Amino acid sequence: MRLKAVPFPTRLAWLLPVALTLLAVLLMPTATSDAERRLLLSAVLFDATVSTAFLYWFTTPRPDRRLHATLGVLLRGVLIVALAFPAVRQVLWLELLGVGAGIFTLLRGLRQPLPAGYAELDDLERAYAYWDRLTPTPRLTRMVLSDVLLWRGLFRRPALPDGRHFGTRRGSTAGATLTLITFLTVMESLPVHFLLVERFHTAALWHLGLNAISTVWLIAYARALTTRPVTVSGRRLYLRTGLHWTASTPVANVQEARPHDPAQDADTLNLARDLLSQPVLNVTLTFARPVTVHGLFGKTLETSRVCLHLDDPKAFLAALGGQSELSVSR
Repeated sequence: MRLKAVPFPTRLAWLLPVALTLLAVLLMPTATSDAERRLLLSAVLFDATVSTAFLYWFTTPRPDRRLHATLGVLLRGVLIVALAFPAVRQVLWLELLGVGAGIFTLLRGLRQPLPAGYAELDDLERAYAYWDRLTPTPRLTRMVLSDVLLWRGLFRRPALPDGRHFGTRRGSTAGATLTLITFLTVMESLPVHFLLVERFHTAALWHLGLNAISTVWLIAYARALTTRPVTVSGRRLYLRTGLHWTASTPVANVQEARPHDPAQDADTLNLARDLLSQPVLNVTLTFARPVTVHGLFGKTLETSRVCLHLDDPKAFLAALGGQSELSVSR
C-alpha cells in the first residue's frame, strides 16, 4: 500500500533538527560513559541530517518537491548539530557530507541557464541572477552581494548603461538626512568611547569599531544615490535609487508614464528615498507586465506600478515617450 504524501511546510523542517538537538541536550546528563555519549551524538547527528531530509522529501507533495530545498534541510541539520556539540565536528562522514553537498549545489547551479536578456540587466541584477543559482538561500546571497557593490562604490564609479541619465536627489532631503545621521553617529560614538575605555576597554573598542563601520556605510550609501541614476536606454529602462531600490524592464513594457498624483497613487510602490517622500514624488510609471524590484538587504518585490522622484521629470517623460509608443502625460 502506497502512502499518499501530505503537505509538510519547509519552515517545519527547520524545527526538526532543533527539536532533536534539544532532546539530546536533555538526555546527555543521563549518559554514564563516553560510549553512550558518542552513541547518543551519532544518533542525533543521523536524525538531524539524513532522517530529517528523507522525512521532508517523502512528506512533501510530489509537485512541490525541490532537491535544493531538501539539501538545504540536510545542511541546516549538520550546522545545528555541529554548533551544539563540538564533539561531532571531528566525525569524518560529517565533513564529507558537507563538502559533497556544497559541490553538488555548486555544480547544479552552474548547469542552470542564465535568464534571457542577462547582458542587458543592471549590474546588481546580473550579480543576483548569476549567484542565486548557486545557493539554496538566495536572499542571504543577495544581502552579501549588495553590500559588496555598496563598499566597492566608495572607490570606483559603477559602469552605467548607455542612454540618458536622470538624477534623483535635487529637491530631496535624502542628502541632508544622511549627513545628519552621520554627524549624530560620530557625536554619539566619541563620548561613549571615552566613557567606556577606562573600565571596559574591549567593549569600548567594539563600540568604536561598529560606529566607524556604520559611518563609512552611510557615506557609501549616500555615494550610491549619486552614482546610480535612473537611465533610459534605447531598449531598456533602469530604475535606481542608489542601491536601495533597483529594477529594470524593457521600455516596451512601460504602459503609461505620467506626473505623480498623490490621491490616485497613494498605494503605489515608492522608490524615492526621502523623509518627505510624498511632496517630492513627481513621476508614476505603470507596466504592462509586473516588474521585479530589488530592495536593500536582499528584499524583492513584484509590482505593476511605481512612483519615483526625478530631478527633471519633464525631460524624463519626453525621453521615455521618444523610445516607445506609450501613453505619456505631461
